[in-house]
Amino acid sequence: MQSPLEQETLFEEKSFRSFLSFINENFGLELSWYNRNSLQRRLQKVVRQFRLSDLRSLQMLMLRDEKYFQNFVDLFTVQVTELFREPLSLLELRKEVLPFFRDKSELKVLQVGASTGEELSSLCILLDEEGILEESKITSTDLSLTALEKAKRPCISKARIKEAEMNYRKSGGEGLLPDYYQATSSLCFFHESLFKNVDYKLFDLTKDELGQKFDIILCRNLLIYFKVNQQHQLLDRLLRHLNPGGFLILGEQESVSFYQNHENLQIVSSSQKIFRQNLIAP
Repeated sequence: MQSPLEQETLFEEKSFRSFLSFINENFGLELSWYNRNSLQRRLQKVVRQFRLSDLRSLQMLMLRDEKYFQNFVDLFTVQVTELFREPLSLLELRKEVLPFFRDKSELKVLQVGASTGEELSSLCILLDEEGILEESKITSTDLSLTALEKAKRPCISKARIKEAEMNYRKSGGEGLLPDYYQATSSLCFFHESLFKNVDYKLFDLTKDELGQKFDIILCRNLLIYFKVNQQHQLLDRLLRHLNPGGFLILGEQESVSFYQNHENLQIVSSSQKIFRQNLIAP
């Protein structure tokens, strides 16, 4: 663990801002949008993992070989997830959102933040139980290529299955969760057939466009890592990807109350942070 003096040196304002500019100019990643405390914690973790002493050394490493930038992204991104995370939100998705799409020939869903694929697995299981997985086209995105590769073959530890079962029930699941995975001695791998309608894409919400619109967007527990002013811009970008009348689902700790264009959103569930974009007259 770094001493307070080492941390102070690491985040000396001039070198700190120089590093942010370097990352933006060379790789297009806008680190300045992130909440300062969250950003510093993540950079401190990266420097420690690379066994370096400061941000300048990290910058020189990426200048020598750009492959270290992807390693940086893998370490920088928060890959914290779990199966049927925030189950009450998923229950509201079942009850208040999916009924609108039961007769739709194609349901387009965007999941922002694939991480290791557990939330994607939860979504696919839920859509299968509601009888609309076959009609669904899901785009799962992440900033990290390594995370996307993991999300293509998601699994969880057998030690976590009991908790997953409880959350599955809380989310409205009434089937048998083991029907959806193949267990080994220590891991449970979800059946590949669950993900046959999933497209995986690298996506930076601060600057990228996907060139299509979706009926449902799940972006849970991502906005909280950004500054408030930048959250406005991120919400604008999300809503540009949402069809009129489409649904936006955020994380439990997130809100649109501060959002300057919040009048464009109807509240479906204030407790579970589910919103619907206003229908626009043709």
